[in-house]
Amino acid sequence: MKKIAVHLARHRRLLVLGGLSLLLHLLALAWIGGRSVVEDRRGLAMPIALRLAHTGPAAVQPPAEPVDRAHVAPADQVTAAPADPAHAAPADTLARLPALQPLTPATPDQGPAAATPDAATASAPPAAGDPRGAAVQQMPGRYLVRMPPSSRLRYALSRSRPGQAPASEGEAQLVWEAGGGRYQLRVEGVLGLLESEGGGDDTGIAPSQASAHQDDGSDRITRFDRSAGRIVSGAASAPLYLGSQDRASLLMQLAGMGLAAPEQMQGRIEVMVNGPDGARVVRFEVLGREPLATTAGDLATVRLAELAEAGRPRLELWLAPERNWMPVQLRLTSPDGSVANQVVTAIETGTPVAAEVM
Repeated sequence: MKKIAVHLARHRRLLVLGGLSLLLHLLALAWIGGRSVVEDRRGLAMPIALRLAHTGPAAVQPPAEPVDRAHVAPADQVTAAPADPAHAAPADTLARLPALQPLTPATPDQGPAAATPDAATASAPPAAGDPRGAAVQQMPGRYLVRMPPSSRLRYALSRSRPGQAPASEGEAQLVWEAGGGRYQLRVEGVLGLLESEGGGDDTGIAPSQASAHQDDGSDRITRFDRSAGRIVSGAASAPLYLGSQDRASLLMQLAGMGLAAPEQMQGRIEVMVNGPDGARVVRFEVLGREPLATTAGDLATVRLAELAEAGRPRLELWLAPERNWMPVQLRLTSPDGSVANQVVTAIETGTPVAAEVM
């Protein structure tokens, strides 16, 4: 025992250093093992965090509402909601205009056929030269038209400016000669001096040529080339549309509509008219019945007012159903407020042509 004690005393310093070294190694191993476990646990337990780069505001799409298939109307029954007149802009009158359908050339043996007021015409793409371009729309409604009998109407003509009393400007007249499916028409008065000639087809009065007297004494001639489907005025040429009228024949087209089916003369009437500025749809509002006192007697009339665009003169007509729906008063109001008016003073009428319904 004494030898062992002596030996330990000699090597005590080495034993202490060895024990301290062993202890430090054990502590180091314990620390490394514990850190490894923590890292492993953190790697398993911590979620992955993603950061999205911001590239600008995204449009939020509202959730789509479910469609009730049981209440979806068929395509041919869908109608547009009526516009509120109180909020309608003047241009709205142009955006709602019907579209035009070019006239297809007629074959030589094609005769007139009766048309009903609601007969539909096939729509076609706009022809070249159509100022409205894009959308395919439909022609104005087809009407029953009867060729009015030959008539001569004389008028008293007057003009007035804003704030002034009407001043007499002499006489005016309308001469209409019809027979054998042909007609000739001469109109003098508030519309100027106009002439028209032609016949009839299944859309009513069908002009072949019209002329308008110019201020310089010349006449502007417009030809309705139905074989080619074109309207030619001087060097200008444009598509000829079904039911097209000139400014004079328009009066007889309206009279013929009243003769053929008076129930057509209500609501709104639309007619294609060719004038100095090309073809456009002229729309009239039927204002109702109105008595008219004239030197030719007291007449029951139906008053029509043109729905004129801004900057255009507005035409008003008084048609007399008991006088073959002839225009017994015409009034033209200019944009500056001046008014030209002609009221009938005498009416001469031939025998009605009852069979000529177009």
